[in-house]
Amino acid sequence: MMNCQGLARPWYGLFRLLANFNSISKPNSYHMFLVLLTFTLFFGGPSSTFFDFSVQANQAKNNFPVNRPARVQKNGQGIYLLSAAKGKAIGPDIKFMPEYQAFGWFTAKDRVEWEVDIQKEGDYQVEIEYSVDNAEAGKEFVLSSPHAQLVSKVLPSGSWETYKTLKPGKIHLKQGIQKIVCKSKTQFKSGAVLDLRAVILK
Repeated sequence: MMNCQGLARPWYGLFRLLANFNSISKPNSYHMFLVLLTFTLFFGGPSSTFFDFSVQANQAKNNFPVNRPARVQKNGQGIYLLSAAKGKAIGPDIKFMPEYQAFGWFTAKDRVEWEVDIQKEGDYQVEIEYSVDNAEAGKEFVLSSPHAQLVSKVLPSGSWETYKTLKPGKIHLKQGIQKIVCKSKTQFKSGAVLDLRAVILK
């Protein structure tokens, strides 16, 4: 059965708005509002697919996923995707950038931690999705677990807005839930080590 109450609600609000507008507006403005109301009715009302599409289109460009630390499991492709969105940022300056889905302002005092459920012990190929300005490139970072670590150098990507994939090598991981940490090995006072979008374990 059609929910008449649900359908009537937006029209009730619209007609209340019309009544309030009529009480405070000049006649010309009131006539303009009637034209707008007619236009709205022509397209099926404020709950029509036309207006719904318009609202969604305006919101889409700002609807970025947020940072929500969560345990990382092996995905359907058999890899562990340690995304910035699932990582925990610790430090005075590091920040999650939703528009890039990456951590920025990554200084020598900052780090990112992930909780990862490794299903099988072994050597895992590491890939880093990152960006760095050419002037800031060259610093070393370390990726570590409770039992192993991998040290590599951040190569130039072209700019902070240009993301590339770095393959620094392999890390040996034991089976079970564990903390994996990425931080700068190089000590520096200003600048950043990199913008970090993801660590991938294959």
